[in-house]
Amino acid sequence: MSVGRTALWLVPLALLARGAGFVVPLVIAGWYGVRPETDAFFFALSVPSFLLVLASNAMGTVAVPHLALLKYREPHRLPGVIAGSAGMAALVSLATGACFALALPLLLPVLSSFDAPTAALAVRDTWLLLPFVGLVAALAVVRAACEVSGAFKLASLSPVARATANLLTVAATFGLGSDALPLGMVVGAMAEFVWLAGVLRHAGVRLVAPVWPEELGSAARAVGPVLVGEAMVALNLVVDKGFATALPSGSVTLLEYADRARVIPQSLLESSLLVVAFNTWAAARARGDHQEQREGVAQALRWVFLLAPPMLAGMVIGREVIVTMLFAHGAFPPSGIRPCADALGASVPGIFASLVGALLVKAHIVDGRYRLVLALGAGSMLTNAALNFVLAPSLQLVGLALSTSITTAAVSLVSWFLLRSPGERPPRLAYDGLAVLLLSAVATFAALPMRIVTITDPRLWACAVPLTLLLAVGARLARKAP
Repeated sequence: MSVGRTALWLVPLALLARGAGFVVPLVIAGWYGVRPETDAFFFALSVPSFLLVLASNAMGTVAVPHLALLKYREPHRLPGVIAGSAGMAALVSLATGACFALALPLLLPVLSSFDAPTAALAVRDTWLLLPFVGLVAALAVVRAACEVSGAFKLASLSPVARATANLLTVAATFGLGSDALPLGMVVGAMAEFVWLAGVLRHAGVRLVAPVWPEELGSAARAVGPVLVGEAMVALNLVVDKGFATALPSGSVTLLEYADRARVIPQSLLESSLLVVAFNTWAAARARGDHQEQREGVAQALRWVFLLAPPMLAGMVIGREVIVTMLFAHGAFPPSGIRPCADALGASVPGIFASLVGALLVKAHIVDGRYRLVLALGAGSMLTNAALNFVLAPSLQLVGLALSTSITTAAVSLVSWFLLRSPGERPPRLAYDGLAVLLLSAVATFAALPMRIVTITDPRLWACAVPLTLLLAVGARLARKAP
């Protein structure tokens, strides 16, 4: 199976799904704007977001290879194992969230500069989000099971169900004030779980009484270093929000909006290319085909180098236009456009590094290099925290974004050089992919002195034409790839 071509079929569905999910922060920006209440909510949401990233990565790491083996060898055990894994993941996630909620009143005076009302709201929102915390881990397992079962397309649409339920709930409970926000998150997660359970049933897997298989527990213990490494990477979300609380009021909210705009291309490629690639590599490993596994890694990396750079260059050049079009409506203040856009621009280089790094880390996991993943995670968290400490006081939100970009680039570079078995070189990347990356970087730096603030600015379109042509060339080269 061609990883790139299979992923390409998922792109339209991923666009629809991620677009629906992205409507949620747009509506929040328009209805609630930038104020202490949104700072409190997004700070409280940082822990569920951390657990969501951790659960998606960790459960995929532990569950996907094991479920792939079960599918090939003992398919009759699959329904009970999925239910048991989802239940156990939910309990662990819920316990973690409850511990954080209990400790938060003591931590907030140390971690943030919130005033007393904002701190009280953050604690309240953390408790209201506890059901969401439990659901995100279960969702990660069920989604992984859908992908192992080959239901990539239907599973990729689950964010549509979540976003629809979320927005309808917030609209219906808007009179509750900011309490409507965590309530919408909970109802949205419930709707997504129902959707994914239906996808599994459509794929021929009906969930039964949960069974926690001993071998899955052994697998979790064996890849413990990976889980710790993934946790450290995911903690960067919480670390960044913690530093943002020490900045002027509204900084947490503006950082969240910049992050939401940043993850559009990142989640698009990760929800298509990374999903297909990891499941393909896991299946190849289950068959013992090392050559197919390694060729799949090289192919996936080449697709990223061909398709991502022109899109990301366009995001840097049009960052103010993007923020204005997405968020500057309703209650969103005009004064928030420029700092949010600058934070978005500074984070874009990290998007490319993150796409490459995500593929490389999954390749290391499939190869069984668990301690390396632990070391990379520890290095990521320590480097990001140190850079935040140095850059945030002077550069504010841009400093936080730059810290993430620098950290991600460094970790991805190390991962690239270490992606080899003894005596083996890392997968060679075709020169056309490097050429697309270089041309996109040159276009970005050439256009940086310009400040484009409206979509009608002719300079924006003058930059867009060559970047679009470069993207078309990259897509054509990618389609010709084996």
